Amino acid sequence: MQGVTVITGAAGGIGRAMMLRFSEAGHTVVGLDLPGACPPDDPSYRVCDITDEAQVNAVFEGIVARYGRIDVLVNNAGLSAVGALLDHDVSVYRRVMEVNYIGALICTRAALPALTRTRGRIVVTSSVTGFAPTVGRPAYVAAKHAVTGLFTALRYELAASGVTVTMVHPTFVTGGMGQASGIDLSVRTTTGSEISQDDVARAAVRAVRRRRDLVLVGRTAKLAWWGHRISPRGFGYLMNRALMNRAPKNRTPKNRAVTDRTLHGETS
Repeated sequence: MQGVTVITGAAGGIGRAMMLRFSEAGHTVVGLDLPGACPPDDPSYRVCDITDEAQVNAVFEGIVARYGRIDVLVNNAGLSAVGALLDHDVSVYRRVMEVNYIGALICTRAALPALTRTRGRIVVTSSVTGFAPTVGRPAYVAAKHAVTGLFTALRYELAASGVTVTMVHPTFVTGGMGQASGIDLSVRTTTGSEISQDDVARAAVRAVRRRRDLVLVGRTAKLAWWGHRISPRGFGYLMNRALMNRAPKNRTPKNRAVTDRTLHGETS
């Protein structure tokens, strides 16, 4: 048995894949998600709104009481918003930041005492948009940059306690938000080859097993990582031109301004 792994956003596509793959790898898995999203009568899931600090603290206390430990926390839950800067009001930006950034922060604070006792690992499902600019989704890009910056800093802050941090940066994932809400995928633009939800889950499990700090999932993620470092301006131009060229024509603010909750996010 590889210990106890807690996964947020566990009822969505990537979350379900992670629940399966971590379980297959010998972990005892506990999945967190919103009411109505968790599979009924499945003892592996706990209902939890990760933006509610009191609720999160109670849920994590219950997990430790039940299992005695937490070895891995996977901050996987996320919210995306598709659209240009003025397509959403400030409340949308606030909500996307609250789920992607504040939710991960709250869960980490709640799990940290248990993770410190086991010298455990925090895994964050971030995104290519967490380190590189991507047109057409500023709210999501901002939130993923924020969570990437937070946990990159925490890697060094927590090192003395033995708690380690893995950042997982996938490229565009097949299905996107449509897997969670039936969103019109015609508004979702991608560039490069897409990867599957299971690709992300497998990469996360390998990263924990090999104790890796950084995982780039998919060829586009690897190209973006190095391209953005070698020539940020050139990368930004090429990435955004590719996305704009693939964008649907004659889109109105109504059909391009879409926001919904999903386990990982509209893009990776």
